[in-house]
Amino acid sequence: MQQQDGKQQQGIRWHLRQATAARHEEVDALGSAFPLKTPQGYRRFLRAHARALASVEQGLEAAGIASLLPDWPERTRRAALAADLAALGIAAPPALPFAPPASPAAVLGAAYVLEGSRFGNGMLLRQVREAGDTCASAATAYLAHKASWPAFLARLEQQLADPALWPGAAEGAVAAFACFHAALAAEQAEEPLLHA
Repeated sequence: MQQQDGKQQQGIRWHLRQATAARHEEVDALGSAFPLKTPQGYRRFLRAHARALASVEQGLEAAGIASLLPDWPERTRRAALAADLAALGIAAPPALPFAPPASPAAVLGAAYVLEGSRFGNGMLLRQVREAGDTCASAATAYLAHKASWPAFLARLEQQLADPALWPGAAEGAVAAFACFHAALAAEQAEEPLLHA
């Protein structure tokens, strides 16, 4: 944290959390419609994420994320998600478009959304395993994928220390949330969810 004009000023992580709070809530609300403790809910959850994840990752790669996050190859999860879909006999749905962010700050902002979702996947993984569906429990490479959240945050704070970069980072984060929001909405619209 930095001091400025006698006030405590928090870093980029907290700025992004505040700037994306409404969009994050909307995505969480849509995602909660996919009950992970049911086989159908879990499969629909994976399909919804498959509509967005590859597009966002590939968009970030086109925008040069590997030069900003040297451990990016270890952070990508689209192969793990594809493996889970294949293990469950699910065809990959059509990917949604995601335009590569226009600035390094926006790239890192979008990456913040991906890394934050990975951080939250531990709770989701427990729900799937508690359900006792052996097929679903064997197809959890996406939810179980590991990469260091603290290391990512340290890199984010280092590269976006200048508050002048924060609006661009927020723009990238909002765009990534919008892609996941559209993916969840598309999955819901394709086939109405059954009550579970």
